[in-house]
Amino acid sequence: QWDFQTIRTVDPWGTEWGRSFRGGLRGWNMTVQWWLAAYVHRRGPRQYPLIRNAWTMLASAYWHGLHGGQHLAFLSVPLWLAAEAAAEGALEGHFGVPLEKMGGWKGSLFRGIQWFLKMRAFEYLSMGFVLRGAAETLQFWASVHFCLHIVPL
Repeated sequence: QWDFQTIRTVDPWGTEWGRSFRGGLRGWNMTVQWWLAAYVHRRGPRQYPLIRNAWTMLASAYWHGLHGGQHLAFLSVPLWLAAEAAAEGALEGHFGVPLEKMGGWKGSLFRGIQWFLKMRAFEYLSMGFVLRGAAETLQFWASVHFCLHIVPL
């Protein structure tokens, strides 16, 4: 009755090599992701995806413990999700084709840039988990001029 998918919690390939921020999140801690989607995300307001994502990330932050740095990192995630969706929508509007179906060097270039930014955002936000404290996390982010809060804005 049980198989590997029941206990599989991380998809390393999807987390590391998937091009999108959203996909990278979905590949990490998949059992918790499922619970958050089923019991938190779906109960948020559909017409306000930013609030819905923030609500979900706040629940995830609480799940992980009462560490200010982790809360700051989790509450920065909706900004990246909104920026990614807006960028993909703008590219589709400009080129008339979704990014995943865009061919040629332009498609490869844009997908490569998206993957590069996703990985830098993961590294940047992970400092909330490494440092744990809000003051320490903010001090680190300030030392790099909050660059990966400015980029998605």
